[in-house]
Amino acid sequence: MGVFRNRPSVGLTDNPLDAAPGRHSWYGEQYVVPIASARQALADEGSYFVAANAVQGTDITGHAAPALADNDDTPTKALVHVYNGGPRFILMDYVKLAVVVVNASSTATGFVAFVDNAGSSGRTSGGTSLTPASTRGDEPFATGATIFVGAVVVASTTANKTGQQVVRPVIAVTLDQYHFWFGHGPMLNSAQALTGTAVASVQTSMAPVVIPPNGNFYLCESNPSGATTAATYQIELGYAER
Repeated sequence: MGVFRNRPSVGLTDNPLDAAPGRHSWYGEQYVVPIASARQALADEGSYFVAANAVQGTDITGHAAPALADNDDTPTKALVHVYNGGPRFILMDYVKLAVVVVNASSTATGFVAFVDNAGSSGRTSGGTSLTPASTRGDEPFATGATIFVGAVVVASTTANKTGQQVVRPVIAVTLDQYHFWFGHGPMLNSAQALTGTAVASVQTSMAPVVIPPNGNFYLCESNPSGATTAATYQIELGYAER
């Protein structure tokens, strides 16, 4: 019987090498013993990637006035845009946003997530490119993702809205942190008040998101009464390729 550790070089079809007997349920699923946590197993095989601001003290500027109508049914102003130009599927894990400059006159802070299968990049202009890095030290695989953040102008006629959240029902506060977890269970904010002027760290559950080859992911800020002063952020995101 074969023993396999490395990720398949192609891996886009069923594995023809798994012929060993195993323990299965009534439905045919195989019982397995996980290698530590799911993220550690993905990092171990070289499938997990992260991307963040190139310089920690250099902030990313978003759109000046990302109004509700801009990202209602279709995305037009994205804060985070991921295009999958590779042959594998990209599974979004998390996006973390730290507010540095507040969108001053906004009466609330919300975000909307979209995914599509457009067949090409949905970005038309704008934004700052991030360079993803493998979390395995020897970086055995290159990512297929192209990532832009900031004031990214996008266009998609096939996007599906996969989630919308109001993370602050009032104006944001400098040093607020908003954490979006895709495909995770309900998050608790430790009974933290989301109103007022205290700094908030908001943990938000979102639906699982899978970006197919030649598909796009958009995370869009959506503020009522948007100001002309654009918010700025420190941004980090993590994802896996399978």
